[in-house]
Amino acid sequence: MMKNIELFIQEDFYHHGVMQYVPWNPATAPHIVIFGATGTGKTYATKLMLGRISIQCPDSCIYVCDFKGDSDFSFLEGESRFFRFFDCEKGLSIFYDEFQKRQSGQDSRRHFLLLFFDEWASYILNLDKKKAEDEKKKLASLLMLGRSFNVHVLISQQRVDASYFNAARDNFNLVVALGNLSEEGKEMMFREFKDRMKPDRKQGTGYMLTNGTDFTPILVPSISNMERLHHCIKQAVTRLPLPGACKA
Repeated sequence: MMKNIELFIQEDFYHHGVMQYVPWNPATAPHIVIFGATGTGKTYATKLMLGRISIQCPDSCIYVCDFKGDSDFSFLEGESRFFRFFDCEKGLSIFYDEFQKRQSGQDSRRHFLLLFFDEWASYILNLDKKKAEDEKKKLASLLMLGRSFNVHVLISQQRVDASYFNAARDNFNLVVALGNLSEEGKEMMFREFKDRMKPDRKQGTGYMLTNGTDFTPILVPSISNMERLHHCIKQAVTRLPLPGACKA
């Protein structure tokens, strides 16, 4: 059984002097979207998530599609499961092929497989209409069917408009929002809880919603050793799977 992976600090406990982490169970909430305006700490939080997955799930294999293409993930340059800018099309295709091999029975392995796509919305907007629809269909299949095959998706972007995901947006079981959201953003992803969202969110603070019911104010913990974190992420991007470990 997949164990919980600790992600962020529960803010309510923190204010009472207790360091309690919000757990994520990939078996029950397989896909994550993290969103917020520029400067809210999305990249920092995402790196933390990737590092924790690498450490706590020792057979995890991560594909990184970095459409933004700045220096944040340059430490992965040259690795076979790292793709930048329009090479992200190749990365999605390779990952999707891995998923289809599991779905068809060609690959019986069930090690933890994760696609991280940074700025999916920007990627889609830079494609022609037909290609954009083809790519959205691939992502939708991953979101709707990946859970059964221990295949997971993590998307980071500024907005979570349904048009970027067709009908599959509701398959993000874990929603993380950083910073202060617009009323539209609250309505899109936190409709039932928007009255509990305070306008005091600073960089590295926000809210987390699991399976549409578990609503939690969060703090992103400080990273004391970024070089070690990068090493942990790189391990998951380069490692070969170990059979039998960390299965859902």
